[in-house]
Amino acid sequence: MIAPRKEEFAHSFYERLFSYYPQTKHLFAQTDMRRQESSLMATLAVVVAGVERGDSLVPTLNTLGKRHSHYGAAPEHYPLVGGVLLETFHEYLGSQFTPAMQDAWSNAFELISNQMIEGTQKLN
Repeated sequence: MIAPRKEEFAHSFYERLFSYYPQTKHLFAQTDMRRQESSLMATLAVVVAGVERGDSLVPTLNTLGKRHSHYGAAPEHYPLVGGVLLETFHEYLGSQFTPAMQDAWSNAFELISNQMIEGTQKLN
């Protein structure tokens, strides 16, 4: 549902993240934001496709968490990102983003975050 506007969606997501939580901007100081926006959308596509196929995403999410920790992401950043992601979905999908979809994405993001955080703990 987001794919036709994926570039705009990703750009809006990061604008919102930096506007609400300026303390996160330094995490992207050395980042090509167009590439980062593309990575966000690719990650969301992998998650959706994996869930649809019934794949175990745990190893992928653990690895993603390890990588994010190297960039400076900390466990307290995940709820910020999750809230902004849900709000951006709502902006782009409007009434199509039903309460059931919001609950599903909220639960999914919590599981994703937990696995990513677990991946960072495997670094030690």
